[in-house]
Formats: sequence, C-alpha cells, structure tokens
Amino acid sequence: MQTHDFVILTYGALKGKIYGKTALQKKVYFLGVMLGHDLGYGPHYYGPYSTQVADANSELKSLGYLSVIVNARETDSRGFEKARYDFQLTKDGYKLFERKKKEYSAEWPEFKKAAEVLQKAGDVHYMALTVAAKAYFILNMRGKASLEAIKKIAREFGWSPSNDELNQAVEFLKKMDLVQN
Repeated sequence: MQTHDFVILTYGALKGKIYGKTALQKKVYFLGVMLGHDLGYGPHYYGPYSTQVADANSELKSLGYLSVIVNARETDSRGFEKARYDFQLTKDGYKLFERKKKEYSAEWPEFKKAAEVLQKAGDVHYMALTVAAKAYFILNMRGKASLEAIKKIAREFGWSPSNDELNQAVEFLKKMDLVQN
C-alpha cells in the first residue's frame, strides 16, 4: 500500500478530520504500527516523524482532497504565533477515500478495527500522543524498558518527557494493547 493511500484511509477511518500536523503524524504512526506498515518513521523532536507521511498529506492537499484551516492558538515567548493546521477531507477527498476503501477491501476491515482501537484509547491532546509515540518508538527499538531507561534513551534523542507524561503515555499504549503490564 502506498503512503498516500494509507493516509487517505486514515482520514476516512477517523471520520474525515485530523486536528494538527503532530496529531496526524502520531495517528498515522500508531495505525502503521498496529497494521504492520513501515511508513518511514524515524526519531524527531516531537517523536516519530515520517517525511513520506508529510509529503503524502501535502500532495492530498494540493490535489484538492483535503481542506486546511490554520488556527493561531497562542504566542510563544518570542512573540511568534503558534498555529495548528486542521485537516478535513473535501467532497472529492471522500470520493477518493471510498475508491481506496474498495481498492483495499481485503485490508479495510483490519484498518477500520485499528482506527477504532486508536479512537477508544481516547481523544488525547497532541502532546500526550507525542509522548506515547516517543515511548513506544523507544520500546520498539530497545525492547521492554523501565521508565528510567526510556527517559535515558529519550534524552539521547533530545526528548525530555516527565515521569507523569510517561505514565500517561503507558496507560494510552495499554489501552491500544501495544504494551503489557
């Protein structure tokens, strides 16, 4: 399955909307993990990031399959506005989604099931998704690890999640059956 197909199916499975570029990256990441698709994720400041996913999303937007609303949410310490990019399937995007759902009819039931698991784990803030993705990325790289070991590895990537953030991330991952007690 091509990355842009995976991304359009993600939008369709998540009711056509994703709020924020970070949330997009993390939701696609978790679906890729659950479905066994390598979408080119590697370590990045906000956790696992895929240029392939970002490029596919940009392509879908430029072709008119996604609409984007830019929301300025706050100003940082230097006076720059931080913006959130909210993506939504357009009418043509829904048509493309329906075609891709038929094209991947054998994979669609598992895709839909994985999206439901992700949604049932909770509609968490993008930062919680980021920490969960970072923790899982580290666990996936190194096998089972303690919270302290995860924090040490995270520092190697320049990440600094708190114990509370890690605990919340682990609970989220447990709800998705990606980690065990």
